[in-house]
Amino acid sequence: MPARTLAWLVPAAVVLALAAAGSASAASYKTIDPASLQSFVGNWSPADKPLCAVLQSQADWDKVFHPAPTMGANAPFSPPGLDWSRSAVLVVARVIGAGDTSRVFHLTAVKTTATATEVDYGFTPTPPASSTMKWYLAVIAPKPVAAPIAFKENGKTVCRLDPAKGVWASPAP
Repeated sequence: MPARTLAWLVPAAVVLALAAAGSASAASYKTIDPASLQSFVGNWSPADKPLCAVLQSQADWDKVFHPAPTMGANAPFSPPGLDWSRSAVLVVARVIGAGDTSRVFHLTAVKTTATATEVDYGFTPTPPASSTMKWYLAVIAPKPVAAPIAFKENGKTVCRLDPAKGVWASPAP
């Protein structure tokens, strides 16, 4: 291989490797299935906008989610076995028409650098219905979570959070 070709090939490979290290596919992050828990997202205003939150402790979880005990059901109120000292939960919630929730949220990617985190996801609302419900996407992320944290819905930034500056949810629950 000529020396000239090698001279630009090595730096290009390094740049590509660094770019790949700052990004992760959705498959490398675990999501929480809302149907696996017996809890619901509390109200927020305005309800036509998403609720975004960075939950870094059980206390944070309890500010956003509320237990929904029912007779006969035996599901946990919060993610079982989640080690809050090592993990955070990145949440985006929406009020939608009651119906099939299987295609409401789709995690595309979580992109991280030393100074920022970006949660890319698709949102497809259910058709209008006679009643509404709250549904969410919850992503388990390793700590520390680089801030600011941007939530990008269908390619558009809908929330930007910075827990170090006291902005851990938007709007505040």
